Amino acid sequence: MPETLDEVAPGLIGGAALGAPGTRGGPVARTRRIGLIVARSDSQADGIRDYTHRLGRSLRELGVAAEIWEWTDGRPVAPASECRLDALDAVVLQYNPFSFGRWGFAPGLPRFLAGLRRRPGRPRIAVMFHETYVDMNSPSWVLMGGWQRGQLRAVQACADVCLCSIQPWTERLRRSGRGGRGGRAPVHHLPVASNLPDARTARVPARERLGADEDTIVLSCMGLRHPGRLAEHVLGAAQAIGARRRVLLFDLGPGEPGRRPLGGDVELCATGFLDEREVAEHIAASDIFLAPYRDGVSTRRTTVMAALQNGVPVLGTAGHLSDDVLTRAPELTLTGPDAPEDFADAAAALADDPERRARLGAAGRALYERCFDWPVLAERLLGVLDA
Repeated sequence: MPETLDEVAPGLIGGAALGAPGTRGGPVARTRRIGLIVARSDSQADGIRDYTHRLGRSLRELGVAAEIWEWTDGRPVAPASECRLDALDAVVLQYNPFSFGRWGFAPGLPRFLAGLRRRPGRPRIAVMFHETYVDMNSPSWVLMGGWQRGQLRAVQACADVCLCSIQPWTERLRRSGRGGRGGRAPVHHLPVASNLPDARTARVPARERLGADEDTIVLSCMGLRHPGRLAEHVLGAAQAIGARRRVLLFDLGPGEPGRRPLGGDVELCATGFLDEREVAEHIAASDIFLAPYRDGVSTRRTTVMAALQNGVPVLGTAGHLSDDVLTRAPELTLTGPDAPEDFADAAAALADDPERRARLGAAGRALYERCFDWPVLAERLLGVLDA
């Protein structure tokens, strides 16, 4: 069974689709009851929580009894059905160290998994790694990175199968701790999908509502003030386009809403918190989605997936955490993270070429349907659990 997307569809040339036991046209999945364990969150925006609920919905649409278990006060809380973990075929833990403990310190988590592993007739244990550990690039992060590495090895040792949202972490975990009855637990690459609805049909009315006429270039990005985003790239791209035409730049991250000019004919519009439909409509209304990350675009970026889902051309960066399946894909336009001038030039070229934008948008949508949509990923998960 292929273990990375790139093994399934190298470069995505030729449109190969994911193939695994349990996929459309394949054998019926043996895993019929799954518990999805996710850290309880009261945050307005929690991508892993939203991901887990959408994954559960997709599994249920495939006929699997998928239930959400919220990790609360050091243990997973049973759903309303009062189902027991012992009665499940599999549990899938959604792992980000920071979701389970302050500074990512959660010693109770590997203890719980070890106890579950010792139970007779236990379910198959899978761990989905949305994050692994912080890099030790500052004195304050050395200690934190140390315990997170030890915790990851302890969690991995309890798993029967490991899943990673990006290819570089998949390879990292294959080189790390031991699990699975004294042997290495298999590690598979499982990307994320979009956490937003498909808003393509709302593009025209959304542009009208946002004040964008046919000659206006609408740019969108997620969380401009986030330290992982390259704000210089975003602002430079908007100003390069704004030297010749009107630009509306929408910052879709949390924070204080407001509008301000950036020079030339560019207006920065900070939206503040929006519900999922509003975010989707802002993205669908865009001409270009800007995704310059310090570590590069990757298959863990739900907003990049939302842009592909909504048929919007993606301009991003290729960094050390970028997946080959994206860097080799002609559907995305990528530049180096250390070259803001290249990013600005690429943005200006896209803005001046509406036909190319239309081709890239349609190709990106096809790429999403082929490799990243929820039914595809849910079926791949079942294939991994049944292997």
